[in-house]
Amino acid sequence: MATATMMKKLSLATAGAALMALGATVKAANAASIVNGGFETGNFSGWTVVNQAFSSGNFFNTAGGSAPLSGIPISGASEGTRYAVTDQGGGGSHVLFQDIFLEAGSQYQLSFDWFAQTSIPLFNPETMNAFGVVNQQFRVDIVSAGFSDWFDNSSSAGVLANILAPTVSPDRWTSTTFDLSAWAGQTVRLAFREVDNQNFFQAGVDNVKISSTPNQAVPEPASTLGLLALGAMGVGSTLKRKEQKNAG
Repeated sequence: MATATMMKKLSLATAGAALMALGATVKAANAASIVNGGFETGNFSGWTVVNQAFSSGNFFNTAGGSAPLSGIPISGASEGTRYAVTDQGGGGSHVLFQDIFLEAGSQYQLSFDWFAQTSIPLFNPETMNAFGVVNQQFRVDIVSAGFSDWFDNSSSAGVLANILAPTVSPDRWTSTTFDLSAWAGQTVRLAFREVDNQNFFQAGVDNVKISSTPNQAVPEPASTLGLLALGAMGVGSTLKRKEQKNAG
């Protein structure tokens, strides 16, 4: 009897561990995320910054208050205490990007906060080259994985989707969402792009996130977990009957 009781406890413990493991696996399988989307690390870990050759300025990790190079007043973070912002002392073109793998079997929603402030009108010559043409704009794109020709060709080169058209939104945070589900099962590159050669331009980015929802065609995790739970209960019932028989 002691042996049977011990076997039942072990079987139930094993089934419980299996349930926990499967739950963790299902959660991981449906998760795509942005690394350091709030820039709270104080740096750009998880991101890549690219500046056009001979550009002035950069993307900076900031707490806000004043722009890092020009000293122009800028907002605080939209959430947390840090965010990414462009600033410069002359003309330049700048990119902040991150590659995202979107697992198959889920719907994905991208969201981020942004502002783009400049004291002059927007100029959009269909290129992100800072030299040779009047250019002052901020845009957000989904481009193909591995794309790197940011500055020389048309601004639409390599673009799978334009999330935010060339724009400005002076002095205030704005929230934008975009459906990434069309690229489930692929790796895409999320790119924040700013170019300026007319005057100072601060483009801010914060609170970059991805939420996911499993497709209905995918078996519900609860159903699978429920089957395992029933199996564990069945094992326990069988062992209990054996104990009663042996006791009789």
